[in-house]
Amino acid sequence: MPHSRDEVVAVVQKTFPADAHARVLELLGTYGVESYERERERVQLAILKLSEGNEEKLREFIAVAKRDYRDVLFWAEYPEESRLDTPGKRERVRKMFEKFGIKPPDDL
Repeated sequence: MPHSRDEVVAVVQKTFPADAHARVLELLGTYGVESYERERERVQLAILKLSEGNEEKLREFIAVAKRDYRDVLFWAEYPEESRLDTPGKRERVRKMFEKFGIKPPDDL
């Protein structure tokens, strides 16, 4: 389902103080300008979610999205899977070690 500009504006209004709305929307508007910056509203919503109402984080995630928008989509839409260290990932690595006949580290 495609996302809309109205959704982006609504999330900005819920997430940031009123005096920051115009500035945040202007910053978000820098993503989606280039032809390779795809899924503008979906990515902007992901950036907003990840920023947690913090303008510095917002700027950082915009920069990440401009390099590769898939990163912010992954982090926002699959937060558990994107964590570096989860029990499931540890188990998969442990099984990989065992498959190759290598004793996994004790702390794994």
